[in-house]
Amino acid sequence: MWIKKIFNNNIILAQDEKMSERVLLGRGIAFGKKENDEVDESKIDKIFILESQELVDKFVHLVGEIPTNHLELTDKIVKEAEERLEVKFSDSIYIGLADHINYALFRFKKGEQIQNAFLWEIKKFYPREYQVALDMLETIYYYEKVKLSEDEASFIALHFVNGQNMDYDVNLKGINETIIIQDIFNIIKFHYSIDIEEDTLNYSRFVTHLRYFLQRITRKERYGSGENQLFDQVSIKYKKAYQCVLKINSYLIKKLDTEMTVDEQLYFILHINRLTNRENQIRSN
Repeated sequence: MWIKKIFNNNIILAQDEKMSERVLLGRGIAFGKKENDEVDESKIDKIFILESQELVDKFVHLVGEIPTNHLELTDKIVKEAEERLEVKFSDSIYIGLADHINYALFRFKKGEQIQNAFLWEIKKFYPREYQVALDMLETIYYYEKVKLSEDEASFIALHFVNGQNMDYDVNLKGINETIIIQDIFNIIKFHYSIDIEEDTLNYSRFVTHLRYFLQRITRKERYGSGENQLFDQVSIKYKKAYQCVLKINSYLIKKLDTEMTVDEQLYFILHINRLTNRENQIRSN
């Protein structure tokens, strides 16, 4: 590999013999070097292999915008989270997570804090990711002397959830995961008589939740008790979404011989209500 661009002494953009670009991180990797020099591979600590040129461009832009120590902090957090969660993240997590950490520190210094409306849901349904993210606040404090809130931990946890490699299909009783997800969306479409835009944040969040929900089924990890006062309130307030969830639950019983817990039904109701509210607003405009 040779150096295509130098960002600083520790970060470079490199190119291999196949003309593929890689962002390389390593202490002093660019010291005394110039563009087109051969990369000293003994100094490489991390190779960022990004799935598309668009992601490479975003990463290159990010490196030019944030302090090097924030990118190095992100690398420490990702490595520790991978070890604790026993997963392998996509390298694209560095883009979103580094940008978020950098901006969170910037906002803290300006006295600005934001709340995560999904804090309760994240704590409830992704407890492992949330606990690791909560612990990572201590890592951030150690290096930056900034104590971020648990809302920030929930944002970081979402990066851990969405950053996990999921380029495989869960096989449930011989039924493909993708087919199950499509069937669930078809139930929603017919129940509400609407089309669903697939390029929205609400859609992608729901797909992510569905995939982890199906993984929990295969691992026999189920969350929730038989009673939930919030569920009682939400099922009455969002009656149509609740009726839709009952149809999905019947489908899961028939297809997978499994039934949603009360807490899982609650989360489905909230997702479906957000998703269909947006579609109904678009249709009415």
